[in-house]
Amino acid sequence: MNRLLFIVTLSLLTGCGPLIPLPGESPKRFNLSHIPASNDKQLSTLQLIVDIPTTSVFLDTQRVAVVPAHQQIDYFANMEWAERLQLVVQESVTYSLQNLNIFRAVTRQNDGIIPDRQLKINIRKFQVNTAPQAVAEAEYYVQLINIISRDEIARQTFTASIPLRIDSTPVAEDVAAALDQANKTIISDMAQWLKKFI
Repeated sequence: MNRLLFIVTLSLLTGCGPLIPLPGESPKRFNLSHIPASNDKQLSTLQLIVDIPTTSVFLDTQRVAVVPAHQQIDYFANMEWAERLQLVVQESVTYSLQNLNIFRAVTRQNDGIIPDRQLKINIRKFQVNTAPQAVAEAEYYVQLINIISRDEIARQTFTASIPLRIDSTPVAEDVAAALDQANKTIISDMAQWLKKFI
């Protein structure tokens, strides 16, 4: 009976693919890229500060989340983010908005400038769903705040879904690339939204 249970358990673990690391294998580290520099003319004299995003306890980690079934969450064992997810997202958003020339200045800290607007982001989803097929999903709830009055100027929820290849078990590079694309898709949509309020 014990031998049968061991065989069944081993079979289930073998089917988990990227959730189970090879012995002695170190996780691969990934970062999020940013939208490249634009030659567009600066649109606004306003200065923006991008807060460290908030998120759930399940995403507040360097580990890369995978959802194998509804209301379940696990993590890929063979990969991780270069820093906590909130910090890599903050860096990607900041660098992208700097490159897009929407504001006079975009920063993650005061850095000696006095910001006019504050961008608050709540990361609601940043994961790979594996059922019924592998899809990288991201969802950000975003608020634009007037720092002087502390009033909320606008709020918006942004989502992106990027399918992964369905002919094989997702590998770390494919997972990272799909989540990176989801993040940049949201940033691009966010940038167009921000232009309405400058």
